[in-house]
Amino acid sequence: MGLLEKTVENKNGLYKLALEYFQNIDVDEYENIDLDKIIPKSISILIDHDFIPTPCIEIRLDLYQQEQQLSNCKYILYVDEKKDFVDEFLIFN
Repeated sequence: MGLLEKTVENKNGLYKLALEYFQNIDVDEYENIDLDKIIPKSISILIDHDFIPTPCIEIRLDLYQQEQQLSNCKYILYVDEKKDFVDEFLIFN
């Protein structure tokens, strides 16, 4: 089974993995943000990237602050085929 099939088959597990990694981020990174909800956004397979080893899986979560209609924060996790950590980004807009 290829990377695409594995990814589609295990999308809920991948979102759960991203949430676990997000919850393990150093609190100082986001302590000033009062998050109301975290919404799974997308899962992508990267086959070519300038600074992320590929192929890998990109998992995005949208982070919402209280009372906001649009997400102004994103968490992006990159894992390899075996779901081992590659990189992560916490982006504040």
